[in-house]
Amino acid sequence: MKLHLSNAPCSWGIEFADNPSNPAWETVLSEISQAGYKATELGPLGYLPTDAQILSSKLEENSLGLIAGTVFKHLHQPEKRADILEYTKATCKLLQAQNAKYMVVIDHVSSPRTDQAGQIETAYRLPTDQWNEMMKTITELSLVCREYNIIPVVHPHAGTFIEYRDEIDRAMQDLDSDLVQLCVDTGHCKYAGINPSELIETYQDRVEYIHFKDINDAVLEDTVKNNVDFYKAIGNGVFCPLGQGCVDFTELKGTLEKINYTGWITVEQDVDPSKDNSSLENAKESLKFINQNFMQ
Repeated sequence: MKLHLSNAPCSWGIEFADNPSNPAWETVLSEISQAGYKATELGPLGYLPTDAQILSSKLEENSLGLIAGTVFKHLHQPEKRADILEYTKATCKLLQAQNAKYMVVIDHVSSPRTDQAGQIETAYRLPTDQWNEMMKTITELSLVCREYNIIPVVHPHAGTFIEYRDEIDRAMQDLDSDLVQLCVDTGHCKYAGINPSELIETYQDRVEYIHFKDINDAVLEDTVKNNVDFYKAIGNGVFCPLGQGCVDFTELKGTLEKINYTGWITVEQDVDPSKDNSSLENAKESLKFINQNFMQ
């Protein structure tokens, strides 16, 4: 199986551009390259350089391409739509200049769902009117992406209002299949009680992009049992290097072969940037796992 692989700044703890605990972006790009990856994601706008020429130069210095950007915003809050669309446009301009392909669209982690992550049966769901407004925001930002030839992919994410299977199915039904595609994250699937292989096969015609992430089963069990906040769970090590958790990558390999998936896969391991995470070593371990289990 031939896979196109990248890693992402979130594996170094980059969730917010202005977090004072963030490692230097120069270090992150260098270590992604050192770990053996050939591409990266943009991360939050403003973390990597926003000058297209400077960004291009720094990516080239590290022998990296740019594959995707992210809209990680409160999509369920319609009063923020105008700002979200402006953010999308600015990100698309930067992505287009680097020949990137995807925009990963994620509703922001927020209360009350942040401590209901993994609470499949009891987690609060959005009322219909607010859900419809979220679908409108996703549609409008996706139209912006289309203007820049960027493919918008909805990313179901723990601690958000698009997390569980019923919400994924509803979003895929409500969003135009010719406009909005799907990014399946294997770790967030397991967090939400979803079999990522089954989800990928079900929506194979819309799965344009995949995140490989693994999850520590013991930490996840404790997280769900005790209603642990999503970000605290990250600090507790709920995500781990590929092959060291409970994601069934053997089944996943079979599914990707079955549907003849030829798109990009980005390896991620969300961590707390204020802690010593050994991100470079973990990224190497995950790539080693892929080479041993997917490239044979």
